[in-house]
Amino acid sequence: MSDPQVDQVDQAIHVVQAAKYMLMLCGIAAVVSYPLTNIMISVAQRIGFVDRPDGHHKGHDRAVALGGGLAVFLAAAITFAVEYLSSEKLQQILFEQSPYLGGLLLAGIWIVGVGLVDDRFGMPGKVKLLGQFIAALMVVAAGLQIHSFSVFGFAVHLGVLSVPFTVFWLLGAMNSLNLLDGIDGLATTVGIILCATIAVMALVIGQTAVAIVAAVFVGSLVGFLRFNFPPAKIFLGDAGSMLIGLIVGALAIGGSLKGTATVALAAPMAIWALPMFDSFVAIVRRKLAGRSIYATDRGHLHHRLMALFGNNTRVLAVVAVCCGVTCVGALLSVFMHNDLLALGAVAAVLCMLIATQAFGHIEFKMLLSRIKWLFLAIVRRKGDHVSFQIQGTHQWDKLWQSLVEFGEKMELVDIRLDINFASLQESFHASWSGPTKSDRRERWRTEIPLFADEHVVGKLTVSGGPQLGISSCQAIDQLMDLLEPLEAEVAEMVAASEQAKVATESSQTAPKTESEILAG
Repeated sequence: MSDPQVDQVDQAIHVVQAAKYMLMLCGIAAVVSYPLTNIMISVAQRIGFVDRPDGHHKGHDRAVALGGGLAVFLAAAITFAVEYLSSEKLQQILFEQSPYLGGLLLAGIWIVGVGLVDDRFGMPGKVKLLGQFIAALMVVAAGLQIHSFSVFGFAVHLGVLSVPFTVFWLLGAMNSLNLLDGIDGLATTVGIILCATIAVMALVIGQTAVAIVAAVFVGSLVGFLRFNFPPAKIFLGDAGSMLIGLIVGALAIGGSLKGTATVALAAPMAIWALPMFDSFVAIVRRKLAGRSIYATDRGHLHHRLMALFGNNTRVLAVVAVCCGVTCVGALLSVFMHNDLLALGAVAAVLCMLIATQAFGHIEFKMLLSRIKWLFLAIVRRKGDHVSFQIQGTHQWDKLWQSLVEFGEKMELVDIRLDINFASLQESFHASWSGPTKSDRRERWRTEIPLFADEHVVGKLTVSGGPQLGISSCQAIDQLMDLLEPLEAEVAEMVAASEQAKVATESSQTAPKTESEILAG
């Protein structure tokens, strides 16, 4: 019989040796990534593969090179290829996981290609989702599946649901990182923290191959971060953010496997908590506001934090700390075999964000309001309305109150106003419904888009029923007269914003006075 203490010593020695090897590969990947990224910047600028500001959703003030995702992928692939061909040790480590890792490589190539096409030409959200779905199927077909998972000691066997569950997990991972990539360096920083956590977790569990892959991606992202840190010289683009999501999503599963197919789910969920929460809140916000889930807005975590702190670097620090807390909770849950530690870390971070009104509190109120609305819909006797200032400081309530008074006067069925003025970081949603006995088949409905220059910045939806003494066309005509002040208000906001922008640019380019030079 083997001595347990001797086995523990041997295991510790193996972990230390593997950790040293991982650090070496991480360093090599960083060294490879740095010049590759620099080359990518030059090539992208030369061929015009850049992200230009549009004055609406894209807030950066200059054209920035794209293709960062390709640089990160090439750095990791080159590091692996050179080391694999020259090291029998790495060949032995990767041998058992070669089908799964091979599938992950093919899926990575595919998703980078899809992302580059989207970055260059743009593609509809549903088409991009199809590309992500194909990438997820590649990984699943290569052998990575969640057949069962354990939470708080209870095992759940998925059976025929294992493939859909795994695909859903990978799709969520890709989209959550994609949505989080909104300011310089954010997705890269989060990717480094998540990959580093997975590397440590996988090493402790004994999934050495997964740990090495994660370590190499840490190095690739570190080398890239030098050029992606604010002010960024190159963006990850969808190619990079989806690649990080795919890699981290797949490695989180592979790095938390106990035995052959059971995933200890608490740790991966804690690792992904912040990106997933941002995605969940975005979906809730858009659905409750009547927008498409593919619609873009500036209500994400980083946008809210930017409004609070006003500095890109500070936002990166706050997000890094929040991710760090959940990741430490994930690691402690693995080390101490206690899922409550992971759950507690996640709950602490999310509750802190909501309680301090930094993020998620407005969507939480919207959700509660919608639940109350549905609950009281049957017994409500009079008109009811709710309004939410999702973002910004403009007083939209005055206009909304006039719309409510119009609805009550004209005995309308319901009114919905949704403002998504991304360039000014103004977002407002309100809805009203009045008492009606009309059948749905008797009601009319109209949607009126609100424009600022050539961009749609909002939508007004109105529905009504048969009324005595007035036709639906007459009601709509009076509504259009009511909208004239709103259009004028939007035009004034755009003009004021342009004037402020010109004034800022003039102050930055104006020559310094003698007193300013002496003060400097």
